Amino acid sequence: MFPMLIDLGTHDLPFLGETPIFLPTYGVLYATAVILAWAWFSHRAKGMDIGPDLRFNLCFYTLLAGILGAKLLLIVLDWRVYLQHPGEIFGTLRSAGVLAGGVIAGAVTFVLYSRRHGLPTWRLADAIAAPLVLAQSVGRLGCFSAGCCWGVGVSPDAAFSSTFTDPVAHAQTGVPLNLPLAPVQLIEMGADLFLVAVLTLLWRRRPEPPGTVFWLYLLLYSTARGVIEFWRGDVHRGMYFGNQVSTSQLFAMAAALLALVMLVRGLRSRQAISSP
Repeated sequence: MFPMLIDLGTHDLPFLGETPIFLPTYGVLYATAVILAWAWFSHRAKGMDIGPDLRFNLCFYTLLAGILGAKLLLIVLDWRVYLQHPGEIFGTLRSAGVLAGGVIAGAVTFVLYSRRHGLPTWRLADAIAAPLVLAQSVGRLGCFSAGCCWGVGVSPDAAFSSTFTDPVAHAQTGVPLNLPLAPVQLIEMGADLFLVAVLTLLWRRRPEPPGTVFWLYLLLYSTARGVIEFWRGDVHRGMYFGNQVSTSQLFAMAAALLALVMLVRGLRSRQAISSP
């Protein structure tokens, strides 16, 4: 709704020419999400006797990999656009990218770093679950402010809808203006905040085996995202099975299946240990 938090006007810059300079609301909220998640997870890791250098490096490398992975998957999914307009790749510097790519790259880096340094990988994965979803919820508020990730058109009489009117939002993201849309960004934000509460309660119980909280996060988030995707209408990244399933839903189904398999394995191992 408000893509520019502070507008500093247009200025003639060396090599760039007339360039608008502004502080994007999305960028501020994205930074806020990172800070909140980083601080919360670091506090939890400190309680697990993880030293400050290891905590910092684990967060830093995971975040860096997440940012790069999200942008890389964006380029892969929209490869036709970037093949025709290679210069647009530099535009990804102002884009958060695709969340699935960030989660995958960040998770791989998280596991590799923690194992290399002998850290309790799956306990730390449990610890980061709720902070990660909190960051995602704040990020969805950023999406709403910028106009990206908008939903399908709905009736003007719909009980819940959002209507974007700012030309800057349209220019940056392509969001339709003056049309009632399904407020999927806010719906997903609400689902994420509910998941934060659930994962926080689970974390306090310390369920066995380690990793249970993380796999529950992946299962619940993927399920929620897959359902919400029906109201997003994300057709430009590909639709399958008679245009009924989106690319994001395929990622969500794969993630949910993996999480379900790992949870079943964990349940069986716990039963085996408890058996006489």
